[in-house]
Amino acid sequence: MRIKKPLTFAIAMANVAVVSAWAQEDSQQDDDWALEEVTVTATKRETNLMDTPVAISAFTQEELDRQGIKNVKDLGNTIPNVDIGYDASQSSPVISMRGVRSTNTSELGDPAVGLHFDGIYSARPQSAMAMMFDSERVEAMRGPQGTLYGRNSTVGAINVISKRPVIDEFEGSVGVELGRWNQELVKGVINIPVSDTFALRASFMDETRDSYLTGYYDANQYDNRYIDADSLGASTLSDDAERTFTQNGNWWASEDVSLVRADADDFYGNVDQQAVRIGALWEPSEDISWYAVVEHYEDKSAGGINTIDCDKADERDDGVNCETYYGSGADEYTVAVNVPGELDLTMSAFRSNFRWDFSDSMAFVYNTGYAVQNRSNLIDVDAGRNTWDMSMSITDAENVSYSHELQLQSTDDAPLQWITGLFYFHETNDLNGYFLASLDNAVFWRQPDRTVEASGAFAQATYSLTDTIHLTLGGRYTQDKKSDEGGNNLSCTRDWSIEWGADEYGCFPAYDQATFNTLSTGYFADDSIYTVETYNDTSDTWSNADYRIGLDYDLTDDVMLYAYVATGFKSGGLGDVIYQYEQDPDTAEYIYDEDGNRVVAGTYDTNYDEESVVTWEFGAKGTFLDGRLNLANTFFFSQYKDMQLAAPDTAYTYYVEERDDEGNLTGDITTEPYVIYLTKNAARAEIMGMEFEFDWAPYPNGRISGFATWMKTEITSDFWNRWNFNNQSLFEIDDWGAAHDNSNEELYRNLKGNELPVSPEFSFTINYDHTFELAHGGAIIPFVGIHWEDESYLTYWNVDKHEFPVGDTSAYDDSRDAFWMVNASVKYVSPDDQWNVEAYGNNLTDEVVPYYADGSDGLVSGPFSTPMSYGVRFNYNF
Repeated sequence: MRIKKPLTFAIAMANVAVVSAWAQEDSQQDDDWALEEVTVTATKRETNLMDTPVAISAFTQEELDRQGIKNVKDLGNTIPNVDIGYDASQSSPVISMRGVRSTNTSELGDPAVGLHFDGIYSARPQSAMAMMFDSERVEAMRGPQGTLYGRNSTVGAINVISKRPVIDEFEGSVGVELGRWNQELVKGVINIPVSDTFALRASFMDETRDSYLTGYYDANQYDNRYIDADSLGASTLSDDAERTFTQNGNWWASEDVSLVRADADDFYGNVDQQAVRIGALWEPSEDISWYAVVEHYEDKSAGGINTIDCDKADERDDGVNCETYYGSGADEYTVAVNVPGELDLTMSAFRSNFRWDFSDSMAFVYNTGYAVQNRSNLIDVDAGRNTWDMSMSITDAENVSYSHELQLQSTDDAPLQWITGLFYFHETNDLNGYFLASLDNAVFWRQPDRTVEASGAFAQATYSLTDTIHLTLGGRYTQDKKSDEGGNNLSCTRDWSIEWGADEYGCFPAYDQATFNTLSTGYFADDSIYTVETYNDTSDTWSNADYRIGLDYDLTDDVMLYAYVATGFKSGGLGDVIYQYEQDPDTAEYIYDEDGNRVVAGTYDTNYDEESVVTWEFGAKGTFLDGRLNLANTFFFSQYKDMQLAAPDTAYTYYVEERDDEGNLTGDITTEPYVIYLTKNAARAEIMGMEFEFDWAPYPNGRISGFATWMKTEITSDFWNRWNFNNQSLFEIDDWGAAHDNSNEELYRNLKGNELPVSPEFSFTINYDHTFELAHGGAIIPFVGIHWEDESYLTYWNVDKHEFPVGDTSAYDDSRDAFWMVNASVKYVSPDDQWNVEAYGNNLTDEVVPYYADGSDGLVSGPFSTPMSYGVRFNYNF
């Protein structure tokens, strides 16, 4: 898809013509049921949604509640060209907008979509999991927002705006929600006007829910140190239950050990989260307003886990599928683990918005925020899918960030409207954690001081050339500095010089399961048992100047046409410094210098460069039928340079002494790859699409809203990679090391022409509700929402576009089929809206939708959509 400029222009003009035609045919009708105007702050000043020359979607709290949206992850099907997945290992959403995302959700990576709360930038994507409650609205802006929103907004930004206290009114509400899998949710709000100038608002939410997974604990896996403690009270499978993959495939498995059913209330996929927010608003005069808020969020659930795509597994020609792994009747929601899920995520934040209109034409704004995030978690990485039996734990992670933004902006009605400001952001990460392959080794990460400093200066102005033509110019200079001080990668491996069966085993009792399982569950969380492998001290600085040039034209009082070109920038990043040590190729032993230190053969810098984009956008917005119909149509074309894409890769190979199936040394020396998760810069990519949004009140008490999209994405220049998705199966290679050998040219493919992830060509959403007014003053409001997406890919590998020795790739690819999602509810509202009760159902078609694809073990796995859920909500206002 090399996009030609004439085609670009033609589509843009067609886009403008659609809404222009509506403008000519707008009829004069009764406006008794006109749509309510929506105010947004996308340009950092309050404007009407339909007068704002950017692609933006906005949702009120009522709309969020109606569709069961409690955090950013739930927004996926409600915003044009937006898909939101989940990274279970980092307890983080992965937000994709217009085909662009970042899958590096660790402290090493930055999101592709800027996330803001009350206009204040949030650094770590985990903060998006904080529940959305008592919100004024959520704004999702698409296209580069670099001039006004700065950091990591190359493709868009999401701003969650909390409700401010109301000074002149006492109000409150309590709500309860009960649903499938023993879901219990309680929430409440109280607004207290303390004086004529000061008010407080407090709100909270508490939600618990059992897991929807069919989960088992499997003591047949190698590491069974957790099993006894975490399977108490679970029921044993029936005597005729089929044996699992680990029972059949592992030499150490006992025929007498059965699986036990896990308790759903504390298994992967459950919910246990609480949040509280207290806000204060002080308005001592008409010219001064100060809003400050503190909030605290906790997630004590078991976290998420990737499960097998059973439809793809059924395509294998060797009969290995989900039932092979987990027994008869297993599906995408079945999993057997030996390591329980544990998550302890807490976030505390303070935000402040101060505004002073110090003259009739200017205002001063100061926004500041401070946030602390603490996290620990434990996850079964392989979930019984391979014999290496892998788990990962973040033993302790603390993220501290703060930001300051100073603004000056015009406030009068002069032809020139402007805003200018300064921005500073600081983030510090202190992280410890380990990855354990139970048969082989463990690696520990110790990052006590990984920091980010970002500063910027920006200005944007709109000048009315005439009463109907307005020119916008904007610019921003950004400088990001990232550094790592005192960081180490550490290893815990068996001393291979010790004979098999010896009493001593160094740090790690590899291939000695009995001894391994005598270790405490906290053994590998102790960094003192490890040996330092690398020193990650490094730093780098990136800077960039972004611009925005826009022109909008008031075709009529109710129709606006706009066009702009804008740039975006996401800074480069730091990776771990990788050391390769000298080894004796005949014995695989390391070479030591006279001081007893291993000799370094070479180091590998895994830092990566910045990503940049230029986007052209042509749009039209109009309000028709006397305010009863809003239409917005946008065409966009983006060119990315050095797009950041992340995947596992081989840094180098090292020598090892082979062992037989029972763990005995054979004396044969071979090489193994050292594989790390690496972010690379793809050369170039292009994205083109159209987004059509509508909101229509066709008759009194009826409303239809939604969107339709079309999009094409492509990597447009050479991007050669050694293949890293289901390598062994696709290339029919038995040996894992050979499948990850960088020197084998047969393993390379050029990804030029591939599509970007989660970029369906077509999609649409349509929502409908109708208010039936009852004679006594109450109302019944049914609602139905339908979302459909075309087929797409879940990674940038696009497996089925390439040829492999295996031939048919359907069992091993990263494709996602087209799917439907249907949500519905019916709500009763009492007279005077004092209370309401609502019955709801989400994913009523019970669609099984994958949101990410991990290719390993001859399987495709990942997170899947929540199955059909249903329940009832009750809310009382006072």
